[in-house]
Amino acid sequence: MIRQLKTQALGYAFALGIGCLPVTLSAMSVGVGPLGGMNFGDAVISNHDQTTMRQGLALGGQLELGVTNPYSLLVEPMYVQKGARFKVLGVTTRGDFDYVEIPLLLKAKFGAMKAHAFVFAGPSLDININTKGTYGPASGTFKDESESIVYAGQAGGGAAFQIMPYVYISGDVRYAMGFSDALKSSIGDVDSWKSRDIRATLGILFHLME
Repeated sequence: MIRQLKTQALGYAFALGIGCLPVTLSAMSVGVGPLGGMNFGDAVISNHDQTTMRQGLALGGQLELGVTNPYSLLVEPMYVQKGARFKVLGVTTRGDFDYVEIPLLLKAKFGAMKAHAFVFAGPSLDININTKGTYGPASGTFKDESESIVYAGQAGGGAAFQIMPYVYISGDVRYAMGFSDALKSSIGDVDSWKSRDIRATLGILFHLME
């Protein structure tokens, strides 16, 4: 019951964060393009303090509303491979979580449009599409034990450069934190799992219209 109330509260906070983003969507310059890179996944796992990262892919796209403005709104749906490794009785154990992330990020730019730095932050709705665990040679899927939706947040920074009229390349590094539990029931001695990820991505943005 308490976990359900916490999840509902996080859902309301996520919706409130979206509604309060100070970006006017009308009459805005729009850009779209691919986005991809590497995700270095880790997690806060109950009963296991020593963890190592899972290196996975992060692939998707980006929609930017307000390309030519100092502040803009980013929507960056991505397929992301998350997870972590830890020891159970000396045996390497893996937890692999695959998500479709839908972050809504407020972006602030610094410098000229042709070459500028930027920072961003905002909430993310993460949809679980696969959960797999291994213990030594044994493995199994744990989709039924995993929450279908996880509430998270992202923050980071990077730089973008104009390579031709209306075309920009960018690179960024971000930190992603799971706010809600990725598990709805225990798996072995693991009662809770909250992701902690570092991600490096490259993107191309095509400025479509004013």
